[in-house]
Parts: sequence; C-alpha cells; structure tokens
Amino acid sequence: MGFLYFLEVIMRWALLSLLLIGFLSLCPAAESQTLYWIDGSDLVRYDATTATTTVLPTASAPLTLSVDESVGKIFYFRVPFALTSADLDGTNAAQVTTYPFGFEALAANPADQRLYWINAFNGQLLSIGYDGSNPQVVGGMFNTSGIGIDTVGEKLYLTNSQTGSITRRNFDGTGNEVIVAGGLGGPRDCCYDEVAGKIYWLTSSGATQRCDNDGSNIETIIPSALAPGVTHLVVDEIVGFIYLSTSAGFICRAELDGSNLIELYVDGTNISEIGIIPGTSSGPQFIRGDSNDDGGFDIADPIGVLSELFIYGTEPLPCKDAGDTNDDGLINIADAIFALSSLFVSGSLAPPLPFPDCGEDPTDDALDCAESSNCP
Repeated sequence: MGFLYFLEVIMRWALLSLLLIGFLSLCPAAESQTLYWIDGSDLVRYDATTATTTVLPTASAPLTLSVDESVGKIFYFRVPFALTSADLDGTNAAQVTTYPFGFEALAANPADQRLYWINAFNGQLLSIGYDGSNPQVVGGMFNTSGIGIDTVGEKLYLTNSQTGSITRRNFDGTGNEVIVAGGLGGPRDCCYDEVAGKIYWLTSSGATQRCDNDGSNIETIIPSALAPGVTHLVVDEIVGFIYLSTSAGFICRAELDGSNLIELYVDGTNISEIGIIPGTSSGPQFIRGDSNDDGGFDIADPIGVLSELFIYGTEPLPCKDAGDTNDDGLINIADAIFALSSLFVSGSLAPPLPFPDCGEDPTDDALDCAESSNCP
C-alpha cells in the first residue's frame, strides 16, 4: 500500500508538471517596444504591441540607420549621401552633414551624443555630434565592418572582415586593444550587450556569433542555415532578444543564446538595416530560480520557496522575482514544481529569462527584488 501510494503521488506530480509546462509554453514573451528597418527604399517603423508597420517619410531612399530614444531621434544616411536626423516618427528631418564617400555601420552613441561610421573607401572611423558639430577622425583601418558601443565602459567595439578580428578603443579613438586576433570568418556588423558584457556579430556566411568582451567563449548561436540571407542584427539586452534582418524581407527574433528562433515579420521585400528602441527596464538584476540568493540553481531553491510558503517563521525570500521561477508574477507551489521539473525531469524547460545569467525582469509584475547579492 505504501509503495502504491508513493507511486500515485509521483505520477500526479509528473502530470501536474507537464500540464504546467504546456501552459507556460503558450504564454506570450515580453517584446521590445519598437523596431526600425530599411526595406528597399522605405524607412519602416514596427510597433511590437500592435504588430503593425508604418512607412516613415524620407526625402530620398535611406541607406543605413541608427536610433537613440534618449533624444527622440533616428539617424540615417540617404541618397545623395546626406547624414540625416529625424524625430522617431520620421518628421522634422534635418541634415547633420554631407558625406560624399562610401560608408558602413552607422552607430548612434547616447553616452556622448555623437554618431560614428566607417569610410568604406579608406577604413577611417569617423564621428560627429548629433547636431553636426565637431567632426573627427578617430582611427580605423581597411575593411572595418561593424561598430558596437558600450556606453557604460565607454568603449567602441570594431569588427574587421578581412583580418577576422575584433578590436576596441575609447570613444576618442585612443587605447586600441585587440580582443580577438583573427580567425572569425569575415565578421561584419557588431552589437554590444551591456548587461551580459557580450559582443555579437555576423560572419560572412551569415552565422550569428558572440563572445565575452575579453574575446573568450566564442560561440555560434544561430547557424547560417537557420536564418539565410541575414543582413544585420540588433540586441535588446533588457528584454533579452536578438533581432536579425534578412534580404528575403524577414525579421527574425531569438533569445540571446540563439534559442527559440522565430520569424517575427515576413511581409518585407529586402530588409537591409535594422534599429531598435529597447524594452523598458523593469528593476534590479537577478537570476531567475535562484530563490535563496546563493548564485546557483539547485534543489535548495525550490526548498526555499516551499519553506516560505508552508513553514511558519521562515525568512522571506531575498528576491521575490528570483523565486518566481515560472515567471507568472506570483510566488506559489507552481514555482517549486517548475524548478523541480527543470532540475530533474528530462526535456523540461529552463527558467525564463533572466537565466542562467544575471539580468532584469523582462515582464511587468507586482513582485520586487529587495536583494540579489550575486548580481550587479
């Protein structure tokens, strides 16, 4: 009788876990607020909350773009080689400067309110104030192909398609450092994740790769076969997504590790550039599932949740958001079940972001995080 009772309890727990996981897989993920892209000769804005697109007014065909929400501006080169600023709805366009040469990789820097781009003919890295003031040459070399900006560390990250390398330097061009000496297979485009400290880029074959900001842990997160014809990428480290534009007119989205790749938008023709207004910051950083705040995810975490729920006098969880293992905005027995399933049931889902690294909560809920000693 005892064995049969124990077996029945285990079967019920497993069934509940499967039902819970199935329900969670239907829950929509948090979205970034707004995407911008160039489709053929059109500058397009995509509203993620309504999944609608708007073609914005431009005087002539845009060729590359960057966005800075902090000043409410989009920036783009347009034919015939005029660097232009406009409001986020495309109105009030104004010329920043003229530039009668080839260019690559326009990047807006909110930290110093300057625009950076690359002269495609001689490899110079150039910058100018948002208002057109103080143009500068800040270095560069032939075949520089992408610019990533770290506003916190005040660094520029540059990919080079010929040498297969990544370098970084200060905003004024000084302090050049080699991060990856070579062998990356023609890297192009570049984005920097300030939350996790990672560099993202595309290879010449169209694969999406990333590494830590010291050049270690290089990995391919999206093979080229999964996103053919990819042209550019942007990262939303707040919500936890990477977006890819493709020459087939698609916008693809994946989590920052490349998982859960989907086609977010499929009605374009030839999307050549992409920009983003990231999702809204929602609070302090933590690791989801680390309910006892020891920096890991193990059996002690669901025990901590159950103790708070059912054992009188237990100390409250230091970070409620971390204890919300299934990210439904509540602390209840479902969180312990989800954690146990993730830890011990083969094929179960891992906790939603932020996991396994520190990050902010991508979903809006009533829980808070009073303390998370293992995250910045």
